[in-house]
Amino acid sequence: MTGTTPTHCRTRVITLLARALSSGIPTRSAPDPASIRRLIIIKPASLGDVILSSPAIATLRRAFPKAHLTLATGQWSLPAARGIPGVDAIQDLGTFGTPGRFGIRDLPGAVARFRAGRHDLAIVLDRSTLVAVAPLLAGIPHRAGIDSAGRGFAHTIRIPWVIRIHEADLYQSVAHAATSRSAVATDPGEARLEFRPTTDAKAIADRLWSVSGLTDRADATHAAPIVVVHPGGASNPGMTLAAKRWPADRFATVIRALIARGIRVVLVGHTSDARIVADVRHALEPSGASPPALPGTPIFDLSGDADLATLAALIGRADAYLGNDSVPLHLAVAMGTPAVAVYGPTDPRVYGPWAPVGGTYAGKGIGIVDPGACSQVRAFRPGPVDACPGCRCIDRIDATTVTNAVLHLLGSE
Repeated sequence: MTGTTPTHCRTRVITLLARALSSGIPTRSAPDPASIRRLIIIKPASLGDVILSSPAIATLRRAFPKAHLTLATGQWSLPAARGIPGVDAIQDLGTFGTPGRFGIRDLPGAVARFRAGRHDLAIVLDRSTLVAVAPLLAGIPHRAGIDSAGRGFAHTIRIPWVIRIHEADLYQSVAHAATSRSAVATDPGEARLEFRPTTDAKAIADRLWSVSGLTDRADATHAAPIVVVHPGGASNPGMTLAAKRWPADRFATVIRALIARGIRVVLVGHTSDARIVADVRHALEPSGASPPALPGTPIFDLSGDADLATLAALIGRADAYLGNDSVPLHLAVAMGTPAVAVYGPTDPRVYGPWAPVGGTYAGKGIGIVDPGACSQVRAFRPGPVDACPGCRCIDRIDATTVTNAVLHLLGSE
C-alpha cells in the first residue's frame, strides 16, 4: 500500500496525540504466570500474519500452561487461526482491526466482547491505536503489545517498533516481554511456524493428489521431485498489492526449466487467483490454446476453491514451494516444505521465510529481492508498506535466479 502526504500527516497527528496520552498510563512488569487464568491474543489480520504469530502463541502456551487461551482475529483470517495449535478458543472480531474495513464505530462492540471474556492478560499483535485501546477500555489489567510510533500507549507492557525486524520476531518479543523468561526459555529448534490442517482437509488433499496421479516425498517409490507453484496472492481485505506479484511469464519460464530437469510442477491458487493461473498456463502453451492442455505433461493444475487448510496439506506434500510474498509461503514454512519467494515492494527481512537462528526451518527458505528494490533502499519508518509510485521492483528479478534457488533447495543444481 503506497503512502500519501495526507496519510503521513494523519499518522503524525495520531503519533503526537498517542504520545501525549501515554504519560497517563503507567507501564508495569510482566505478571506472575500463576495469576493468569484467562489470556487473549488479539491479531485481527491478515492470513499470513496470523500464521507468523504461531511461534509467539506457542511461547505464551508454554508460559501459561493452565490459562484459557483465546485467539481473537478478523472474519477474513479465521481459516488461518483454526490451524494454529495451542489455542483453546477462537473469537471472531468481524471487521474490527481489518485495515480499511473498520473505524471507531466498531470499537464498542469489540470492547464488549473483550470485557465478556474476563481476561487477565491481553497480547496485542497489531499496530492500530483503536485495537490497542480496546483491551484498556475492556478493563483487562495486563496488556502487552507493539508500540508503533507511540500508538501502543494503552499497553502496560510496550514493545517499541523502531528497527527493521521480522514480523514473527516482533510478535515473539511481545510474548517474551509478557512472560517470565524462565518459563519460556526454549531451544531455538522448538520455535517454528505451525499450522495443522484438519483431518477433512488432509483427506481432500489426498484425493486431489491421488486423482492427479501424484506421489509425495513420503513415498519411497516416487522418482521425480514435486514443486508446488503459487503465482497469485497479495490480496487481503483493506490491502491488495498487485506489485507483490511476479510476472506470469517468468513463472512459466521457471516451470519450463524445472520440467526440463525432470521435476514435476503443481499449480495451486484460490479462485481469486484464477486470472494469473490462467496467464501462467497460457504462457506455457505457445499455441495459445484456451485453456492450454496439461494432461500428459509433468504439470498439474490443482488451483480452484480449495480452502486454506487443504492448500496447506497440498503444499506439505511437495519437495519445494515457489511463490510470491503471500500466505501460501508461510504455510509452506509451517508445513516444513523448503520455499522460495520473490519480493519487490516488501522486504524478506520482514516477511521472508522465517526460522530462528539454528531453528528447525533454518536454511530451508530463500527470499529473493533485488538490492535496488524500493524495499531495500528506503529507510525504516513505522507504518504501512510504502511502495514506490507504480512499483514494479519485483520485475528486477530474472527467471534464472529463481530457477537456481529452487534447484538449490532440491539439491538438483
